Amino acid sequence: MIRLRLALLLALGMTMVSTAREAAAQVIAEPAPPPFPDPKKFAKGPFASGELGAVVFLGKAGRYADPGVAFGVRLGYDLFRWLDVQVHVLGESSNAATPPPQLGQSFQTYLYAGEVRLKLQIHRFQLFAEGGAGLAQLSSNVLDQAGITHGSRFSVAVVGGAGLDYHTLNRHFSVGLGADYVWMSQFTGGHALSLAAYLRYTR
Repeated sequence: MIRLRLALLLALGMTMVSTAREAAAQVIAEPAPPPFPDPKKFAKGPFASGELGAVVFLGKAGRYADPGVAFGVRLGYDLFRWLDVQVHVLGESSNAATPPPQLGQSFQTYLYAGEVRLKLQIHRFQLFAEGGAGLAQLSSNVLDQAGITHGSRFSVAVVGGAGLDYHTLNRHFSVGLGADYVWMSQFTGGHALSLAAYLRYTR
């Protein structure tokens, strides 16, 4: 009788050890989660982004217009994983460094542009280049005296730039940095550089 009990206990112990080994083997065999989110699961479609940065005037315009804080909005649509179309509205405020008698003046610059963006996705990072054209507007004629503007506060504008986008773990949100060169053709020396950080939501 004692031998029978010992045999049963031994068989039970071997069964438990075998079960534990199988469970451990199953845990070990489970695949590890991917180190990066799958870009194919990122949201695609209509998007909106808000940006905050600065505009620096270059060349002759830079001698008479100080750098200013800029705010901007982009609304657009992902046509393909490598191409966006977007509308860009930007506003900035600068102090004018013009000779007397116009001292202590300030003005605002507005940009209204249509753009396309080419994209290269690398895991959560995205390299992009963008370009477009539109209209630039100054809020006043304070730069007439410096020979930058010539009676008109409007100019055709051409925009080109590049940047880096970083996608968050949320499939709808990304953040990024961008730099755009703006040429305002009707203004003498009408060159500017826009630098901004942005938050983007894609539906």
